[in-house]
Amino acid sequence: MGKILNGYILPHPPILIPEIGGGREEEAAATIKAMKKAAKEIAEDKPDTIILSSPHAPCFRDYVYFTEKEQLFGSFGGFGHPEVALSFQNNLSLGALIKKHADHAGIPSGSLSGREKELYGITDILDHGALVPLYFIQKEWKDFRLVLISTPFLPLKEIYRFGQAIGEAVKSTDERIVYVASGDLSHRLTKEAPAGYHPKGREYDEKLIELLEKNQVDEILQTEEKFMEAAGECGTRSVVMMLGVFNGQQEGIKVYHYEGPYGVGYLVAKGILNHQSKEEKEFRDNER
Repeated sequence: MGKILNGYILPHPPILIPEIGGGREEEAAATIKAMKKAAKEIAEDKPDTIILSSPHAPCFRDYVYFTEKEQLFGSFGGFGHPEVALSFQNNLSLGALIKKHADHAGIPSGSLSGREKELYGITDILDHGALVPLYFIQKEWKDFRLVLISTPFLPLKEIYRFGQAIGEAVKSTDERIVYVASGDLSHRLTKEAPAGYHPKGREYDEKLIELLEKNQVDEILQTEEKFMEAAGECGTRSVVMMLGVFNGQQEGIKVYHYEGPYGVGYLVAKGILNHQSKEEKEFRDNER
């Protein structure tokens, strides 16, 4: 039976890449250090596949998109450095299983036809939401396939259910999987922030981190859309999908680092998993 070994929340600012940052990445040195720590831990797990959810992959309001291309490729050409490029083999069989379980849960997902991709302007090139975490991971571990999943604008409870479908799909394989929830937090922490300043930005980041550390998943799922919009966040849906994959098996979320350089919140954290079944965990808790 397949297993989710661990899960990580990783930010994705291209400025962390030295070729792009040109020295400015040092303003986020603590975030880079935490990213490298997470990458080394992933290498220690030696996953067969990494499942990564990105809010910058093609996103729809009612459809979870993931590509059926055999080879997944992307570069930082859009940031002036096409020579910094990454390529990974797509785990198509796992993607098909995820679609099967998601369909059973009533959540439409999968790829699109060539004509539909052209209509929506989809190129299937790896976005920076995937590339930045993978840049750090592949420096420590290269022997893995990839499944890249978009984070749709569905209600958070539906996204959580999709995460549960991912977890069920993994169980029907014999693979060792690491899940990566790519996402930044508020983009509105300071007046110089990309989306401008809003007082809800800092409040949102602090609240989400508090709920993650306290393992209060139900409260996260009740987060109001207006609060998320005011904060200018981008990673919450990715985090919720990961929590759905865990499906209550996490002992908690360990925060490695949080900071807000450049006016954007960057969280690096790890989901601490209990690999007992949900039923075994409930039995153990009742025995206490």
